[in-house]
Amino acid sequence: MTESEPTSLMPNPMRRRRRAGLRSLGIASAAAFAGGVAVVGVQFGLGFVSAGYPPVVQSLSCGAAGEPARPELRLTEQGGPATPVILLPLDTMLECRIDAPGADYAIWRIAGPLSGMRSGPIDPTLPCQSPEDFADQPPGNLRLSNCLRLRVSQAGVYLLTVQVMARGQQAVDRAMLAIRIPTPAPSVDVDATPPVTRILATLRLPASSIEQMREADLSASFSEHGLLPQSRGFVRTVYRLEPNEEFVSASFRARSAANSSDVRVAYQPQSRSVTASFTLRSGPVIDRWRGWVSGVVAVRVRRTEAPREIALPEASLPVPGKVGLALPEGAETADAHILLRRPETTSVADLTAGQSTVLDGARITARFEEATLVLEAARP
Repeated sequence: MTESEPTSLMPNPMRRRRRAGLRSLGIASAAAFAGGVAVVGVQFGLGFVSAGYPPVVQSLSCGAAGEPARPELRLTEQGGPATPVILLPLDTMLECRIDAPGADYAIWRIAGPLSGMRSGPIDPTLPCQSPEDFADQPPGNLRLSNCLRLRVSQAGVYLLTVQVMARGQQAVDRAMLAIRIPTPAPSVDVDATPPVTRILATLRLPASSIEQMREADLSASFSEHGLLPQSRGFVRTVYRLEPNEEFVSASFRARSAANSSDVRVAYQPQSRSVTASFTLRSGPVIDRWRGWVSGVVAVRVRRTEAPREIALPEASLPVPGKVGLALPEGAETADAHILLRRPETTSVADLTAGQSTVLDGARITARFEEATLVLEAARP
């Protein structure tokens, strides 16, 4: 370059740096936009692929713990498939397992002499769950095993149903199984039938302060969807104490929960009520998951009972032998007296639990077993 050339045509270092910065900014903006488009595309693709493969219950097997049972027969619904039936003895610890690839949520239902329901996200690493094991979990981390454990303590026919589903899927698959528990045949000795005596029993309950359990259902859901995940706090009044009741304690047992915090149960002295507070969450508009919680709030209260008498139904007591009389719900038997009377002779005896007395030639012993008054007779 000669001295006669103009200096304005010489390269400007500041201008070059400015052009390089603008070029870098443009490249970064284009890369960020492309990354966002790729994330949305991957989410759409996964949802589309998973929607084509709904969850399926491949097998549902039930039997006594440690020894699977084979179907005894099949019940056929009109126009529907056959339902397998399992035969088990009374008071069996039942274990039922499902194999459902692709499912991440399940609902167990059992109907019959004993009924119940539990649901939640499936965790195949959990051991077989009893109702107590499931209810003891915190609502904020509720998980369901693919194995159901239940003690069938009453005879009859039970219908077990399991439904499975996957997140973001509308399809639901289910399986059904019937369980028959026959009534044990009573053993009767026809050669030695003891004589029977008629007995009228009356409970004399002194004035006492007793504790009783009250249960209240709690159920709530939250399904508001915005651009971002949403959350909302809830406070529910679940029980109000009666004038003669005093609050002792309260706890929450979950039946089903998803996207929920722990349920906090508290007593409000001013309003004499028990409240439950919790938080539910729901997903954004592009992923419409919702939150819910369902369970039972158990409230223990103390009641003051006045002295009273409870007449029990007439019983036929074999000598020797025994008979059980069902007690009314809530009857406190700690300090109760038992009044026994023979209708034929008007003979009367007064005793407490664990004592025995002679009444018209029969020695009678009284005791309480759970919610039953047991009278046992023997010859003197």
